[in-house]
Amino acid sequence: MFRDLKDKTLSLTFKQIINSKIEEFGELLNLTLNSKEKTLFLEIMLLGEKEPLYVHIGRYEILKEGENFFLLLNSIHTSREWIDKVAKKFIEDRKFEIPPNIAKGLRIII
Repeated sequence: MFRDLKDKTLSLTFKQIINSKIEEFGELLNLTLNSKEKTLFLEIMLLGEKEPLYVHIGRYEILKEGENFFLLLNSIHTSREWIDKVAKKFIEDRKFEIPPNIAKGLRIII
């Protein structure tokens, strides 16, 4: 029961973070999170595309450094080969700061 609540809360948090990062490129349609396995599955509709982009993140981590929280994504695979390459070069193994207003809720559940 706690895990379900945690997954729902983390899903909402991740949706806010991801939508704020991709809003000029498209919209996050669906996000499935498994906090036990630390995996994410995303369905994103990119502007000008007819089919959604599917993204599997094999491992995510939420890091706390001082008062700041960061999101680290690893093992990213997508339904488009060229986006796989972009993700590996610019997203994988990089820390993304979680905005303070969103991080407040994380302090409670992690």
